[in-house]
Amino acid sequence: MAWIVPVLLLVGVLVFAAKGLSAPLFVLGGLGLLGVAVALIRDMGRRCVYQLIDDRLVMQADGERLEVDLDDVVDASLVDRAAAREYIRNKLGKEALGRRAMRKRLARYVKFCSVDIGLTTLTLGMGRSMIDRMPDARNDLVLLRMRDTEDFLLSPQYNQDLVASINRLALQRRKNSPISRAAGS
Repeated sequence: MAWIVPVLLLVGVLVFAAKGLSAPLFVLGGLGLLGVAVALIRDMGRRCVYQLIDDRLVMQADGERLEVDLDDVVDASLVDRAAAREYIRNKLGKEALGRRAMRKRLARYVKFCSVDIGLTTLTLGMGRSMIDRMPDARNDLVLLRMRDTEDFLLSPQYNQDLVASINRLALQRRKNSPISRAAGS
């Protein structure tokens, strides 16, 4: 929105000023400011917290808290936004869901993600390619895959540290489980 609104305002000034019309220009400016305000509120309104406590990953966002036992974690990996969008689209496409159920499922995937990955965007897809090419957007997300096929997309500040810690602790848990010890005997 920050890129589109100034361009639209410039085009509006050129078109409406040439015709001597000022009222449509004020309407266009008001709509542009409203769009920027909504986009800022939507993008900056979420804060997610991730903590590794003993053998659990605790995730908090928007007043919700979820504790995940590391025994239930298959793996955690770094992904960029384009890969995250494609992964979620593939997962949603394999399930025969209605529109409402699909939105609910999508919200579940990104419940603990504080950044917009471009699946539900106000820019109609025009800002996706710009965001995907930003240097900070490369591998800035964490895909947490669970044993029960429930996956979560996370957006930690220190993403590599979280991935390394989750994978290390999950591997240790699997090695120390009674099943793996019995198999090794």
